[in-house]
This record gives sequence, C-alpha cells and structure tokens, in this order.
Amino acid sequence: MYFTKKDERKRIEFTILVPYCLTITIWHICMEKAPVNNFLSRGGESGEIIRSLNWAETSLGAPETWPLSLRTSLGILLNSAFPMILFWGEEMTCFYNDAFRPSLGNNGKHPGIGKKGRELWADVWDFAGPLFEQVLTTGEPVWFEDQLVPFYRNGKTENIYWNSGYSPIYDDEGKINGVFVACTETTEKVHTERKLTESEKHFESLIREAAVGIIVLRGDDNIVEVVNDAYLKLTGRDYRRMIGKPLFEAIPDTDPYFRRIIESVRSSGHPYHLNNHPYSITTDGVTNEGFLNLIYQPYKNPDGKIDGVMTLCHDVTANVMAQKRVEDSEQRMLSVVESAPFPIGVYLGREMRIGMVNRSIMDVWGKGSDVVGKTYHEVLPELEGSGIYEQLDNVFTTGIPFHARNQQVDLVVDGSLQPFFFNYSFTPLYGTDGTIYGVMNTAAEVTDLVIAAKKIEQSEKNFRNIILQAPVAMCIMLGPEHVVEIANDAMIELWGKPVEAVMNKPVFEDLPDSREQGLEQLLDNVFTTGKRVVANEMAVNLIRHGKPETVYQNFVYEPYRNTDGEMLGVLAITVDVTAQVMSRRKIEEVVRFRTRELEIANNDLKRSNAELAQFAYIASHDLQEPLRKISTFTQMIEMRSGDRLDEQSRNYFEKIKVASLRMQTLIRDVLTYSELIKDNEIFIPTDLNSILEGVVGDFELLIEQKGAKITVEELPVIDAIPLQMSQLFGNLISNSLKFARTDIQPTIQISAEIMSVSDKAENDFHMAPYYKITFRDNGIGFREEYAEKIFNIFQRLHGKSEYEGTGIGLAMCKKIALNHNGNLNAYGSSENGAVFNLLIPEKHFTITN
Repeated sequence: MYFTKKDERKRIEFTILVPYCLTITIWHICMEKAPVNNFLSRGGESGEIIRSLNWAETSLGAPETWPLSLRTSLGILLNSAFPMILFWGEEMTCFYNDAFRPSLGNNGKHPGIGKKGRELWADVWDFAGPLFEQVLTTGEPVWFEDQLVPFYRNGKTENIYWNSGYSPIYDDEGKINGVFVACTETTEKVHTERKLTESEKHFESLIREAAVGIIVLRGDDNIVEVVNDAYLKLTGRDYRRMIGKPLFEAIPDTDPYFRRIIESVRSSGHPYHLNNHPYSITTDGVTNEGFLNLIYQPYKNPDGKIDGVMTLCHDVTANVMAQKRVEDSEQRMLSVVESAPFPIGVYLGREMRIGMVNRSIMDVWGKGSDVVGKTYHEVLPELEGSGIYEQLDNVFTTGIPFHARNQQVDLVVDGSLQPFFFNYSFTPLYGTDGTIYGVMNTAAEVTDLVIAAKKIEQSEKNFRNIILQAPVAMCIMLGPEHVVEIANDAMIELWGKPVEAVMNKPVFEDLPDSREQGLEQLLDNVFTTGKRVVANEMAVNLIRHGKPETVYQNFVYEPYRNTDGEMLGVLAITVDVTAQVMSRRKIEEVVRFRTRELEIANNDLKRSNAELAQFAYIASHDLQEPLRKISTFTQMIEMRSGDRLDEQSRNYFEKIKVASLRMQTLIRDVLTYSELIKDNEIFIPTDLNSILEGVVGDFELLIEQKGAKITVEELPVIDAIPLQMSQLFGNLISNSLKFARTDIQPTIQISAEIMSVSDKAENDFHMAPYYKITFRDNGIGFREEYAEKIFNIFQRLHGKSEYEGTGIGLAMCKKIALNHNGNLNAYGSSENGAVFNLLIPEKHFTITN
C-alpha cells in the first residue's frame, strides 16, 4: 500500500494530533485536582532526569511553582509513546520524552533536558529559531514533511529528515509561552523512497524501450533458428548460446511451461495465445520473474509443411503490475469512501444515477445499499421543489462546484418528513477525455450545531430577561471602559441614580461617587485576566437619591464572553447586605459579652472538676486504711477464737470478710475511675491488635474454664492511651464472660470498620476518619431501656449475689471513650446477647472552645 505525502500527513494528524488534543484536555481537567508532582511520577529516563535536576536554580523555579499548563503538557509528553519535544518560557527551556531519545543518538545532545533551546540546538537554531518565533508570535501551528534538519549526534553531524509539527502552548493566563513539537524521524523512509523512485524510473525506461521478442524454432528438437535482441534481453541469454541450440537446452526453465504448447501448435497447426502468463527464468544463478503475452504461430516451410513454431512474446509485467496497482488504488479509494465518517455519494450521468454511496450517507437518508443503480430523484423524491435537483444539473452542465452551508434539507426518515441541516458540496467528476461524467456529493450534518446556535441565541435572550427580572442587583458592563449595557431595577435602585443617567455610559462616569474605592481595579482585573472576583461585605460610599450613604455589598464580578470565548465585558451581581452587617455587628457585641461569661463559668467548672477528682482520690486512698484494719482484726479474732465460735458467729465473720473485700474492690474502682479524669496522659500510636492480644492472655484461664470462643477481625492502629485501651478492652471482655449463658458455648466477636459519613453525622463527629469497633456476644443481654443506664457509675442490673462487680466497669469504659474524643454505646436482648460499639478517631485531636 502506498501513500502520498498528503495522505501521510492526514494519517499522522488523525492518529496522533487528534487523540493528543483530546488527551491533553482530559489530562488538564484531572491535573487541576491532582497532587502537584503526579505529572513526574513516571516518564522513564526523561522523567528521572527532570526529577533529579535542581530546578530551583533555573528561571523556571521549583516544579511546585510551575504553571498548570506546563505540568499538564509535561504529563502528556512524558507518558506518550510518540516522539515529542517541549520548549518553554523566554529561555525556551527544553524537555523531551523517551520516545524522542533514540533520535538524539549517542555522544550528542543528550542529556539536554532543562537546557536553553538556543544553546542546546545551536547547530539548527538558524532554522528552528525563526519557526519558534513565528509560532510564539502568530499562534499558528506549522507542519513540515520530510524536512532536512542536520544536527550533531553519534559523534558527527548527520542529515536527518523529519515529519514535524510546531504548535503553540498557552500558559495559565491564556498567553503563548511555549512551543510543542510532535515529530517522527523519516530519514530511512526518505532514503527508501529515493531508491524506489530511481528503481521505478529504470523499470519504466525498460518498458518504454522494449520491443516484442521473437524466436523461431525448427524441427522436432525445437532448434533455435531465429532470435532477436528483445527476446535475448528478455531471457538473459547470449546470442551464441541460443542460435542453433535446442530451446529447452538453452533455456531449461521454460520446459515445464511451453513444451506442451509448442507440440500442440505443431501438431494442430492452430495458433495459441497466452495473456499475462507468469514466467520465471534463471540466468547465471539469477532468477527473473514476470508476466508475458505470448503468441505461438505454426511455421511452415516453402512446401507448406509445418516444421516449426514462431513465438512472439511481449513482456507485460509492467502492465500487469500497473493494473494491479490501479485495482489496489480503486479498492483503497472505495475503502476510504466506505469508511469516511461523513456522507459521500457519486451520481453518474445527467440523470444522476447513484454509482457509489457510503454507509454515512445511507444512514442520513435512512436507506439501504439497494439505492445503488437508482436515480437520485427515485431515492429522494421528497426533495422536489427544494432546488437541489437544479443544483446537481447545473454542476453537471457548467462544471462549477456548488457549496451550501447550514442548509435545511427535509428528508423522509422512518416514514416521516424530518428537518435536517447540512454543509454540503456538489463537485463535477471528469473522465480521461476531459468531459464531465458525474457529480460527487460530500456533506457534513450540522443539525445539532444549527439547533445549538439557535438555542444559544434564545439562551442569550433568556439570559437578558433573567437579568432584568432577577431579585438581586445585576448588570453587564462592556469593554475596557465598562459601559453599562444592561441593568435591572434592583441595580438602578442600589446605585440611587435615574435610569437615563447610567445606561449606555461608562459606569464610573455615571457613578463618580464610587471612584477610588478599589472598584476600578477589580473591574479592570476581571476584564484583563478573565478571572472572576468575589467580595463579601465590601463597604462602598455612594450618593443615593442625593444623600451620602455607606452601603455594604456582597458581589461577584464574572467575565462576560461571547460563544467563541472572546472577552466582551463584566457581569456584576450584587446583594445589598447593609442591614445584615449592622445586625451582625450588634449580635457580635452580645456574643463577645456572653463568651466572656461562658469562659468564666468554664474556668469555674474546670476548677470544680479538679477539686472533685482530688476529693475522690483522697477519699478512696484514705478509706483503704480503716478497711485494712477491719479485715486484719477480723482475721485475728477468728484465728484466736478457733473452734470456740459457734456456727452463727462464723457466719457473721464470713459476711464481714465478704463485705470488706467488696468494699476494697469498690474503693479500688473508684480510685481507678478518678484517675480517668486526669488529662495529662500522652497519646501515642497504639496497635489495638496488640492490646487485645494482651487482654485475651490475661483472661486465658477464665476463657478456658467457660469454653468461650473469641473471633477477631483486623483492628486498626490509632492514637490512644495504651493503658486506658487495655482497661476498656478488659472490662468489655470481662462483661461478656461474666454474663455468659450456661446452655450454649459463649462466643465473642470483635470487628472494626471505618464509620460512614451518615454514622459520623448521627454521632456529631466532624473529624475524619473514625472507626467503629464492635464487641458482640451471645450472653444474657439486657433490656433495651437500660442501653443508656448501664454506663452510669454504680449502676447494676443484677443482684450482688447473682453476679459479682461494683457497677463501675462500664462507666470507666464510657469515660475512656470520651477521653479519646469518641463514644461508647450498646444495645442488646435476652435472645441475642449484647453489642457494644466503640466509636473512636484514628488521630488524636484537641477540642478547643
């Protein structure tokens, strides 16, 4: 398959430049939210070089400060498999990707990333420099095919040919700040084409100068009697090796093909013709192949007796190959037409009989392939009276092409007449004799574009109506002088001027009282840069209805553009918040007063809590001493009395010991609970899996005695106080073991998950992330009305004789969860056991008032 240079350029533009434009647009959208160094995360050797350079010492600065447009372009360049170069900034700093690297060769310019373009490409700057200046100045891309650009590589200057495109790169402010070069080296292709051209010229010369080969064979042995130079040249034989020799000895290659034919002609006396017959002849070890037109004619002696055969042979290899190329070319053209994404049709003769149509035009017509062979009028009778038949006839008659833009054409599709819009052309088709034999129809459906344009026009009208009817103040100011083009009643009222005094005039001429308050700079900046400006509660001094006033405004200045993106002016949206500002200031004064009162109350509360904690600690600590004495003296009396105590006395002593032990446990728990009030503990990263492993080890004997089964999912690592986490886990597991049922095997399931947004909102958690760690057992459970009461200190749901404990354990767990900016809740039933949910953040944070 062969391509012209025009075909090759179209193929490269379609397969490379179009996908590149789509890719860089998507990439740009993604890069707006991506981390700043994502564009350097890959990129092979070139990416590594960019990452290793100290950019802070260059004019570009550190990569973190690079414009988004530069980072986006580099992201595409580094991740592309197509050779690319980028020149950026005033110094034309050079970047290229790994796909371009082989074209630099060895012992040459590589590595050149980060170097100034003029210095790196000094040997070609006379050619490249003006091109860069042209692209930077005009913004128009430049394309070269097979352009010779010699430059230094592999230790020497080489002649390199390129297909290359030079395109402008825009910075974040919409200004051209670089040149993007997409290129592919075509040196080998150019050399090959030159050789092919030379070979074809030589081959054409041979075909042009060749005569018909003639050979006469006599006798049963087919002795060569006559042979001309053309035949000798065709067979590659020397005259002396042919004349007087049997043909199939002189040219043994022809035996399998022609002996049978020659014998048939001699015996029958009838000529024999062969057209486009393939041949293969070997001479001195070299084999030549091609196609021949052959005529075998009986050769008679003077007596009229056939005693030989005369063969005329014409080498038609060139003709056969040319025909094959024509067929291939026609097939390629047919394939192009068939696969074209836009409608194409060919209509033959003055009657416009359809000779060729592609799938696109059949889809537009709503027809099938059976339209071929029918006339245009037969296929589309609904076009009668539209003028299209006359347009076709005029093109066929005059040879002048016809072009239409945004033309409405009503077609019957799916049984109904529907309006469509097209850009279409009728072009005359000429035969080899210069006469017109048909018309080619090419088209592009623009229905959506036309409808969209009409919608835009209607949208513009609607937009202006919205401005006029808006409940907030709005206006449009055009040009650098900010001429008021449209303003609604709310804006006129805000300005406090008559309508005729402000419309169609520069705004600062209409409102001289608003000058020199910063508004001029804001409007100029929006019009110049195209960036919106938002301001809240900006104070503006105006003379409204003849009276000076200070007005507080929330406003937005938006760039106002046409459909082509051209800057026309500024859209201003303003809300008068003067009343709200004044009210808020009064509220803020009250809030400051109330805040001071709350701070005083909060300090009193902190002092009260500290005193309470100190009291609990002292009380718990001091109560242990008399309790130890009661226990000790009771044991001493019991030991001295020995067997003299009756049964009732021993029972009394036993109750004293049990009460003392319970009192001691209660005091210890109260002391532990008081310790939880302190806030000087240090939070460190704590692996809850290790905490749980230690707690399970402590309860190993009790777990074995009860035959309990504990299943655990992977738990997180969080910022926590390890000792308090051990106390919390220990109390929850102890509870599950204590309140286990006796009729089934006790099971405890422990799991963890990230809390959802809705769960955090329900628990009034605003930091993220939070974990929910669930302890689930199949014990005796509790009634739902006790779900909150069980966390109260000294709260018990069962008698002391039924289950041991002080009623402080779950209160301690709740306090520990709160200490960690979390919470603890529970639910349960007599049938399904109890479930405790520990809600706790991953990272510790301090809550400030």
